[in-house]
Amino acid sequence: MKRMLSLGIAAMMVAALAGCSNSSASQSTPPATSATPAPSAEATSSEESKVVRIGAYGAHVPFNYMEGDELVGYEVDIWKEIAERNNLELEYTISSDVAGLFTMLDTGKIDTILCQVSATEERAEKYDFSDPYMYSPGGWFINENSDDVNSIEDLFGKSVGVIAGSVDIDMYNEADPEGKIEQVIYSNTAAAYEDVRLGRLDAVGISIPQGSYLIKNGDVSGLKVSGYNGITETDIFPFLKGTNEDLRQMANDTINDMREDGSLAELSIKWFGADVTEQPEA
Repeated sequence: MKRMLSLGIAAMMVAALAGCSNSSASQSTPPATSATPAPSAEATSSEESKVVRIGAYGAHVPFNYMEGDELVGYEVDIWKEIAERNNLELEYTISSDVAGLFTMLDTGKIDTILCQVSATEERAEKYDFSDPYMYSPGGWFINENSDDVNSIEDLFGKSVGVIAGSVDIDMYNEADPEGKIEQVIYSNTAAAYEDVRLGRLDAVGISIPQGSYLIKNGDVSGLKVSGYNGITETDIFPFLKGTNEDLRQMANDTINDMREDGSLAELSIKWFGADVTEQPEA
């Protein structure tokens, strides 16, 4: 029987490198807001700058994270460009509670989320997606002194870190119905990365472009990126289904214009050192 360990990590580290692409939290705590709620993007007058209310995790390097008092990152740069090209004003709410961000989206308190959200069939039932801004192949962080992991089968008999509620759990369950992989549940990836570095855990899933960035920039140490899990995520901006269609179309038009004029690829290279904006060949 699969052994599921839950590590009760209550505090989110200020510099936590937690992702949202695979997260769908089951509990919600009140998120920390950075500004007074404004009308939705479609509710403001077309004669003045529309206010777009964006929820951001604020600690997901290099997608969106704080440098001093400023929110920066790949996704932030994309929305800066969308705003500049469409006369929009951006209002950010920062929260390290992923469930809280989606609750705010569900209740109309924000218009979209920055957190490397991946397009899934389950999410498509509730949310409309922007056009993709990134394609993210998945691999693993392992200790720099460990043998490479080339496939999920290489993890049989070993322990892997998974974030509570992540689709990685489904991936392992499908590939490993006999429970040969020990799944250790974490509330944030920073703690999992540290346990891999210390040898207390064998591997933790990572977006390959993100993992390469974190190593190159010294945000993690003692780790290396290894293997490909066979899944390439499509990263999008989610909008509550049936709302903000004008804003979603505006974002799509700008993302496609940026793809055509090369500025989307330029941002990708700026943050990841490679163009991750084109869908890889099957």
